[in-house]
Amino acid sequence: PGPRVPATKGPFALFARTCSRRNGTTCGTVPCVGKMAAMMDQFTTFIGDNVRFSQEDFAILGLNMLGCLVVYYLMRALKVPDHSWYLTLYSSGVTSFFGVYFFYHVCKDGFTSVLDNEVDLTRYVAIFFIGYCIMDLSLGSLHYGSLVTYDDGWSHHFLYIVILAYLLHNNMTPLFSVALVEELPIILLSFFSVQNKQRPSLLFGVLYFLTRVVFHTVLIYKARQFSDFVFVAGLALLLWHVEVFQGWVRGYLMRSHQRQRLSFKSKLGIMSAMLFTQIAAHSYVTYNTVVDVLAKNTNTSNPVAALHVLVWLYFLYRFGEVVHDVYTQNFIMTSIGRKKIIYNISWEDPAIDHSVMHMTPDDVVLTISSAGCNVLDYLCEGPKKIIAVDMNLAQLHTLELKLAGIRCLTQQQFFAMWGRSDFGVFTEVYKSKLRPLLAPETAEFWDQNTNLFRDNFMYAGTSGLMAKLLCMPLWWSGVAKRVKNREPITGSGGIFFQLALKMCSMTSLWSLFAPLGGVPLEQLNLLSRNPEVFVERLIEVLTTRIWKPDNYFYYGYIVGEFSPEVCPRYLEKANFALMKQRVDRVKVFHGTWAQAAEEEGPGSITIASLLDSMDWMPPQMIAENIGKVVANMDKAKGRIFWRSFADRVHSPVLAHLKGVLVPTYDRVGWYLTQFITPVSAFQPYDPSMLECVGTDSKPTNSFIDDVAVMAAMAKQGLSSKKDVKAFYKKQGSRYDGFREQLLPGRDLLMQHCVPWVKKPKTWISVGCGTARDLEYVTGHVKASGTKVYLVDLSDALLDMARARVIELGLQTQVVLVEGDINSPDVRKKLPKQADLVTCSYCLTMIPPWSEALQTMLGLVKVGGNLALIDFVTRDGAAKQWKQKLYKAWFALDGVYFNRGHVDWLKSQPNLETVWYSEEESRVPYTPYYPTHYLYCAEKTA
Repeated sequence: PGPRVPATKGPFALFARTCSRRNGTTCGTVPCVGKMAAMMDQFTTFIGDNVRFSQEDFAILGLNMLGCLVVYYLMRALKVPDHSWYLTLYSSGVTSFFGVYFFYHVCKDGFTSVLDNEVDLTRYVAIFFIGYCIMDLSLGSLHYGSLVTYDDGWSHHFLYIVILAYLLHNNMTPLFSVALVEELPIILLSFFSVQNKQRPSLLFGVLYFLTRVVFHTVLIYKARQFSDFVFVAGLALLLWHVEVFQGWVRGYLMRSHQRQRLSFKSKLGIMSAMLFTQIAAHSYVTYNTVVDVLAKNTNTSNPVAALHVLVWLYFLYRFGEVVHDVYTQNFIMTSIGRKKIIYNISWEDPAIDHSVMHMTPDDVVLTISSAGCNVLDYLCEGPKKIIAVDMNLAQLHTLELKLAGIRCLTQQQFFAMWGRSDFGVFTEVYKSKLRPLLAPETAEFWDQNTNLFRDNFMYAGTSGLMAKLLCMPLWWSGVAKRVKNREPITGSGGIFFQLALKMCSMTSLWSLFAPLGGVPLEQLNLLSRNPEVFVERLIEVLTTRIWKPDNYFYYGYIVGEFSPEVCPRYLEKANFALMKQRVDRVKVFHGTWAQAAEEEGPGSITIASLLDSMDWMPPQMIAENIGKVVANMDKAKGRIFWRSFADRVHSPVLAHLKGVLVPTYDRVGWYLTQFITPVSAFQPYDPSMLECVGTDSKPTNSFIDDVAVMAAMAKQGLSSKKDVKAFYKKQGSRYDGFREQLLPGRDLLMQHCVPWVKKPKTWISVGCGTARDLEYVTGHVKASGTKVYLVDLSDALLDMARARVIELGLQTQVVLVEGDINSPDVRKKLPKQADLVTCSYCLTMIPPWSEALQTMLGLVKVGGNLALIDFVTRDGAAKQWKQKLYKAWFALDGVYFNRGHVDWLKSQPNLETVWYSEEESRVPYTPYYPTHYLYCAEKTA
């Protein structure tokens, strides 16, 4: 490339020398100025000796930054839709062109030849990309700041600037130029994104994988011989690329439920080929690297080789996570979309249902079909009508075949089919008797799935496969024979039985087996805070429950068939004639149970047996569905029954139903809790309030805005005098954007923990801040006509609250009160008692907190609610170093974690806890996950 002019002869050095001369001339007699001039000279010398940038380099950087400026404003003048993608399109277009050029030379001349030969062009391209990064951050901060995130914007761009500065300094820019072929998927993405069009997902994913995963892996191992720094930085980038690839895989497979351009099997084949290719490529380059390192036979050869093997193992683990993620996130929905049976038998003990439902001939029952076992068990009780609902057509087809069998088969034929999976009987009766009674779609399903009976229906579906896998250790231990003979296990049960117990206690295996059993990951996560409870239950099931004489659930799976003595009630000879008489009382419905309830109409349903279907639903979905069911239930006779994997009510929406825990011992044992509630028990209850929504507004900050807020917080924390008013006033409009991330869970508190179904008429919000809480429930406040009192100490925050109230159109319903909630003068401005009092992330900032709590409790009328959310040390973990760190760190900002807050609330005799939960969430820009609690209680006296 020729000689380069050092920085001592460039513009930076000129600036440094000018400053030095000015200082010396102006204050030459002052010793400190002389020292400063000497330090500047030393720094300038260091830059000149170590930084190899020429005036030409700076000129190219400046020209490209100017080019970015021109491109951005030109495209904006042309009104191209998404301006946040302008510079990315420009940069990826230029770099992709050169990337293809250098990739051609790699293919032609080899990696080593290209990587070892820096030319002016490779330096220019590197400088070009630095200019793009600088201008994207600069223009982004001005025009699309909220889109330039910390992870994908500032961190990404600064990392590239540092890497490129290193490569320029060491004349190693060919490494970057060869890597530019990785920009190909980005030009595709930006081309469609800049027009607000949907990108071609498969093409993008394949390009991304080939360039940014496979090629990148090979490149960084080739670059290792030139620089360890580049190799390590390349590994960091590879990790980020794998995360992006994982997100694409998850999204692409999930979209398979809506798009049919490629079959799911084809997509799965593509994913498998990709994973195999990457594992093979990484294994190959790692093997060559380890061989090369060991051949040097130095003192560090073995540790370095071991380190490379560990890196390979880590990335193998990461791709294992990709597979696991695809499996857990897609398996159940894919099975439903492909009309595959998940449940071959229903895994809910109907005996428990009957012990609390007390079904009568006048009842109309809404339930979930599953495999149809419990639907037919209910039929034995003789209700007026049963609506069997399922989103999976395969499950409904199973129930419909059973109903057809009840209509036209003898009891012996029916038992042979469903009790023993007798393929001979199935073949004999299917076409002649059963098929004519089936709907066309159901008949088509069974025409294509006769193998389910041939291969034993007891192990059909994904839950059957799971049972088969889990039963293997029991079969090997001889347990099957004991179960069949109803002989209890003696002693330790043998090595394989102990293996089965060990497998049940390994929580890491749960996520592997759960989707097979139709257990979504969200449902499994209900056990995350106390998995040991479920471990104890599983061990108790294996050692006790499966040996119960009438436990057909485990008998069928372990033995492989039912017996006349051990089987579901619908297979018992004594009930078959009754079912024949009542078979037409079953209505099959494809959809959700909320849709089925709406179709039946108001007041029509007396029993809603919802199984465990709400375990995997987010609160909003539970609210929407429960609201529609309650709206169509008989208010006097109606009762709702549900099960859960959780060891308590798992959703605040369900907590307001005031369900009673059913303590009855069930034969399955998988569900830790079961609840029953009469509709009359949770009145007043207006289900239409569950359909109310807040605004779509979500305050966002740019990274620069967040830095400004964090600087204010640091200044406040280090200040000896805490001026709260000045602290908030300085943050202005940035306040909400930063705290949207810092203070999580407020939407859950306001929308679902607070019982809007009671339509509160007065609400006092203590420490209201900018009235952000009001945006979460704007629709609720308007629908219930609630009078709202917003109380805060800060006039600056109340000014923002006032503007928000006007914007929401709630000025006639809202009163703003400035001052301390403990002040008698403030309390005079408030109603003597209110239906609802809330406090969001404020109590930890009130030193006399017990007085504040007593005041808030006094403001709640009997039958009203007190609801709070705030930080706290995690229950049972106060002595952990992390909890102590969070407590001390937040205290610097005037936020004091105190377990005493929660203890005080739970100790009040006139407060009945409706909902209490603790969750962890990340503090922005840190690895910290402090705990916050949500609390809602009803005042009883």
